[in-house]
Amino acid sequence: MSSPARATAPGGRRYSQQLARTIRVAGNMAITLAVIGPAASVFAIGSVALGQQGSGAFLAFLLAALVSACLAVGWAELGALYPTAGGLYGIVARVLGRRAGFLALVLQLVLFVIVPSAFALAAGQYLGAVWPAVSPRTAALVLLAAAAALAVAGIRFNAAVTAALLALELTIILVVSALGLAHADWSSAGRLLNPRVYAADGGAAPIGLRALLAGVVLGMGAYAGYGSAVIFSEETRGPRRGIARAVLGALGVAVVAELLALAAALLGAPSQARLTTAPAPMSYLVRSLGGDGLVTVITLALVATFFNVVLAVLLEYARILYSSGRDRTWPAPLSDALGRIHPTTRTPVVATLVIGVGALTLTAVSDYAAAVTFASLTVVVTFALIALSALVSRVVQPGLAQPWRMPLWPLPPLVALAGVAVTVVLQTGTDLAIVAAVLAAGLLYEAAYLRPRRDTHWVLLDPPVGD
Repeated sequence: MSSPARATAPGGRRYSQQLARTIRVAGNMAITLAVIGPAASVFAIGSVALGQQGSGAFLAFLLAALVSACLAVGWAELGALYPTAGGLYGIVARVLGRRAGFLALVLQLVLFVIVPSAFALAAGQYLGAVWPAVSPRTAALVLLAAAAALAVAGIRFNAAVTAALLALELTIILVVSALGLAHADWSSAGRLLNPRVYAADGGAAPIGLRALLAGVVLGMGAYAGYGSAVIFSEETRGPRRGIARAVLGALGVAVVAELLALAAALLGAPSQARLTTAPAPMSYLVRSLGGDGLVTVITLALVATFFNVVLAVLLEYARILYSSGRDRTWPAPLSDALGRIHPTTRTPVVATLVIGVGALTLTAVSDYAAAVTFASLTVVVTFALIALSALVSRVVQPGLAQPWRMPLWPLPPLVALAGVAVTVVLQTGTDLAIVAAVLAAGLLYEAAYLRPRRDTHWVLLDPPVGD
């Protein structure tokens, strides 16, 4: 393996290109869309929304798409301006300051263990539903270990793998949507915008505003992941504006796919009451319209898509951890190890293995619900940071040449911040306390270790000139 190189160029310290710049924008978008996981999101998060918001799930996800679009244009503008593997922390540090950037990194590190573990556990649950003899936790551990082993391969190979599995994922969406729309009751299409919740006995009632907003939070989580295109920017060929296209393209495909599946479920289900009160609403839809055999096929294909999400997330967070080592964020031995790449595959092997081991450890002792609950507010805070950065960037750095500019600035970041504020109000006091404690620990490390060493640590290396 080679040691992390640190080159100096006029105007600041710049990194040498170590990661293999071998994928095109389409490959970047495929991995990013795999991080979002449209089918996995519909069957997991969409099912929760159908249970909690009833027919209001469609409207909630539609509003979530609006907020997510406002966040995505911020990601697109700033990611094209600051294309580094650090992603969020690299952007926030350069716009809001070094301390804010380190707190963003802390939030990313919290998520890097939780997110792959949560998706692996979800896959284990679906596999256990098909074969009850299989332990969901054991299946999750095997799936996660396999994804970690694959993640150390070259980025071009992994882009091909994620693209193939993504095709399977979108096929699931198309099959489910075709089933629902083929049996749709078009005379009741207005129910999509007239949300109601249902009881098991078939009784219905209008949905309350707070419950609808809770569905918006779920929808934002179902679309989350489009910012990953920035993290893979150092491995993407072409002009920087291609990163903006990858961000917006991935979100666009995810929104269309997930809204189509939810609309098809609500219009085509034999009973909306049974759909929204079923333990697994989307599985109920497939079983009622296609039979038990199709449910088994779809479930097994869904496990493969969960594997794809886990693989893509491991690829994503390994690069964040690698970037933090290259930026000298930790004591020298740790930074050197994390900042190394394999000389043949040109991938951050050490960072990948660290994330894989961490996720395996959490998977062995945690459960899906706990992982998701712990991660929810953390994701919301990262949304706030990117929206605030998108708002502030043009004010504090007006002279920068931007490869891609969001339309209607400052409206999108303002809408995004309003949406984020609503989600924070809906969080529990326990979640708020946990995230506050994590940020406090980050501030302590920054003050005690990084600030006294600001000339040699937390150096925030920039891309090479002309890159």
